[in-house]
Amino acid sequence: MRRRVVCLGLLFLTTPSLFGWGREGHRLIAQIAAQHLNAKARAEVHKLLAGGTLESIASWADEVRPQRRETSTWHFIDIPLDIPRGDWKPYCPKTGCVLAMIPEMESRLRNRNLAQRDRAEALKFLVHLVSDMHQPLHVGEKHDRGGNDVRVLFFSKASNLHSTWDSGILDRAESQNAGLKAALGRKAGFFERRRLAKGTVEDWAWQSRDVARDVVYGLLPEGRPASLGDQYFTKAVPATELQLRRAGVRLGRVLNETLGQ
Repeated sequence: MRRRVVCLGLLFLTTPSLFGWGREGHRLIAQIAAQHLNAKARAEVHKLLAGGTLESIASWADEVRPQRRETSTWHFIDIPLDIPRGDWKPYCPKTGCVLAMIPEMESRLRNRNLAQRDRAEALKFLVHLVSDMHQPLHVGEKHDRGGNDVRVLFFSKASNLHSTWDSGILDRAESQNAGLKAALGRKAGFFERRRLAKGTVEDWAWQSRDVARDVVYGLLPEGRPASLGDQYFTKAVPATELQLRRAGVRLGRVLNETLGQ
């Protein structure tokens, strides 16, 4: 595992770019998922969150990381860009990774013998981790801590590649299109839902890795800091929007399978 996990409490307090998606991205994903819950899953979420919503807890797992340092590696997996799809387990540390913890949280959530507070915590982690897995730099990386070490100028503003994909691209896209937030947060129609929800959790992770390879890094200009302007932004926005939609629809599927049976 190439990301440094030493002094993580300090790092997480001082380096926002270590987080996956910004609050807005996580909120949008939760909003999409909530619209696709069946009646039983919706009732279970309402009970476990004591009347709260998926949107209200979407960023909870990031907020508790400084106090729950053991969860720091759960949010990502560093799969190299240049390997074929296959076994991801060599890239998952003993402390856990997003591909290992999603099924673990599903199992905890299904376990009716656990205390309600423990199942509620599992729900909060599951909502967040499915979202994180769709941020391409939380799955694919190029020996640079998921893009954190890649300095960029995003429309002349100093940043890093990871932070740009966490929130920079989405924030700028929303500022340019007043209707984008509503469009992204809409309920999926039958055919979109069927298309986006298919596959396994592992399939989704490899797909995110491929987006990192083909779009995030594939379109990255030479030189450091890399100058990211309209040319990069125009091609990155559709990939960002698609990953957000995929995450929301798939999270709805995961919650229905876990709580709605």
